[in-house]
This record gives sequence, C-alpha cells and structure tokens, in this order.
Amino acid sequence: MSERDEPKAGDALGPLIPVLGLCGFASTFTMRLVDPLVPTLALEFGQSVHQIAFLVTAFSGCYALGQPFLGPIADSVGKLRSIAACLILLCMFSALAAFATSYWMLFALRAAAGVMAGGVIPAAMAAIGDRAPMAERQIMLGRFLVIMIVGQMAGASFSGLVAAHIGWRAVLGTAAVLALGGALLVRLVLKPRPDAARPPLSLGGAITSYRAVFANPRSKKLYVLVLLEGALIFGLPPFVAAILHERSGVGPSEAGLAIGAMGLGGLVYGLLTRLLVQRVGPRQMMRFGGLAVALGYFAFIATGPWWTAIGIFMLIGFGFFLIHGTFQAQATELAPTARGSAMALFACFFFMGHATGPLAMGALLQWLGTSGALAVAGVGIGLLGLLSPKLLPPLGSRT
Repeated sequence: MSERDEPKAGDALGPLIPVLGLCGFASTFTMRLVDPLVPTLALEFGQSVHQIAFLVTAFSGCYALGQPFLGPIADSVGKLRSIAACLILLCMFSALAAFATSYWMLFALRAAAGVMAGGVIPAAMAAIGDRAPMAERQIMLGRFLVIMIVGQMAGASFSGLVAAHIGWRAVLGTAAVLALGGALLVRLVLKPRPDAARPPLSLGGAITSYRAVFANPRSKKLYVLVLLEGALIFGLPPFVAAILHERSGVGPSEAGLAIGAMGLGGLVYGLLTRLLVQRVGPRQMMRFGGLAVALGYFAFIATGPWWTAIGIFMLIGFGFFLIHGTFQAQATELAPTARGSAMALFACFFFMGHATGPLAMGALLQWLGTSGALAVAGVGIGLLGLLSPKLLPPLGSRT
C-alpha cells in the first residue's frame, strides 16, 4: 500500500459518519422490515409462512448478486454518487411495493429493492476506508454501525407496530421516504474527494479490480467465513414471528420488538467499539461473539414468556457484531486500490449467506423441529467464532 493510498490520520471526517450512517439507516430499515410481517403477509396473499419467507431470500439474494456490478461502478463514478443513485431507486421500488396487489408483484419489487439497497452500505464502508487510517478504521466503522444498526432495529420494531395498527403498506411507504431523505443528504452535504483516482468504468477495469482483491490470499478465507456467518445468524429472523405466535399467541408487534432487539445489541457494540478493540482485541472479539450468539440460540430453545426473546436477541445482536465488526475492518484492507470492489464482494458473500440461511433454517425446522434447528445453528455459530481467529488472524492484533 503506497503512502498515497493510505488515508492520513488528520483527514477530516466531518459529517461523513453521520450522513453515511443515516444512509445505512435507510438501507437496513428496508432490509429487516419484512421479518415481523411474515404471518401478516401470509394471510394477505394466501401463502404459507415458508413461501412468504422467500421475500427475505429475494431481497438478500439480489442484494448479493448485484454486488459484483455495483462495486466497480462505485470505484469508477465515485462512492458518494453511487450511494445517492441507489437510494433514489430504492425509494422508487419501496414506494411501488407499498401498492403491490399480488405476492409475485411484491416479490419482484423486493428483489429490485435488494439490488439497490446493496449499493449503499458496502460503498459507505469503502468511503470510510478511503478516509480513515487503518489504526482508527474499526472504530470509525463502529460509529457508522451505531446509526446503521438503529435502522435495523427500527425496521423490525417499527414494521411490527405500524402493521398492527395502520397496515403493512405504510411500512413500505415509510421506507421510501427514508431512502429519499438519505439521497438528498448525500448530495447536499458530502463532497467527493477532488484528488481521488477513479478507474474508467469498463469490463476490463472491473476484472482488474477483482484480480487485485483476490491477489490477497486472505480474501477467499474471509469471504467464505462471512458467508457462513450470514447464513447462521440471519436464517432465523424470518421464522421468529411464527415461533413466537405458536408459543405465546403474540402478533407482529411483539415479534418486531424481539427481532429489533438485535439492533440494541449492535448499538451496545457500536458504543463500546473503541474499548473492545483496545482492551479485548479482535481475536477475542470473534471468539466471544460466536459463543454469545450460540448462547442466545440455546436460550431461545427454552419456552418462556414472549418478552424474554427481547433479551435473547439483544445478546445475539451483540455477539453478531463482535464477529462481523472484525470481519468488516479486515475487508477494508484487502485491496486498498479497489476498496469499493473488495467491500462489494464482502457484501455479496455475506448476503448470499442471508439468502440461503432462511432456506436452510426452514429445512431444519421441518426436519428437526424448533429445538433441534436452534441447537444445530447454535453449535455452528459457536464453532465459527472459535475457529475464525485461527483461520484468519486479524492483522496486527493482540491474541
């Protein structure tokens, strides 16, 4: 990495973190809002719970599949311009989804929204990587996550509450307004770097960028690990509403509060990032994160009042971000000259995990029942947390 490529410690971040955090808020709000609505939408469109869960797969799968194209676009036209354009299109698709008259219409619009949402967070993290030196990068990303995670938490919680009192269409309309607001903030407040070297947009340029990413031997290991992480952690949320309804007879508002508590756990992580990085270290953060999520899954096996799920999913969210925050910081350094492409691939593999996770969890629930499926997922994520520091030790980290 050349001196020109490395961001200087004195580079002014100014409003970058708050504005990009609000863009991430809009993206994650849109991402998680269907989870509490699965039983509601099943009744609305006359589909099974498992069929409605495919809406999550459609969004996450298209989020992933769009990444190989969005990364080079962001590197070429500029990450801020790319983010604004994706948010405008996300606004349009969310607004149209609010008027969906059939399951397949909603399916197609959620898939299109997934592509556009995929152009926001990876490009935002790459933009932070362009401006924050490595010594501060995980801390800066943690601050970005604080705002972004509130969007995840709000998406699930707000979705359930509003759907129960106004209707699910109002939830999608709100998502459209938030996306438009994020686009306007980026265009009005943030300015592209005047001295940034941007390769021309071409197939050859994209291939060159991806070659630079995979020239780093750590890339393949990191992308496989983050795929497994996405599948093991985000396979469960689409089924939480159905599980809680079966156990306690509660509706989408209670399920939304439980799922949204993952965001509270992430918020705790974001607020403590500097302390965790300096005192615990990235290796131990991965280990503790996997064990925390595993503990949450085993705790969810026990049948109790529905509100106990709030604490359980808060623990799961905290554990997830302990692992994921470390993976993110490593991804920003895979290819400094093609950071947008590197982060796009990171998101691609992560959301392939998002997309396949509900399919795998649905199969496990049918074969093993709720307790067996949660036990398998818990063991899997626990092993991932324990093995990740050995398979991919963080650069320059403490043991």
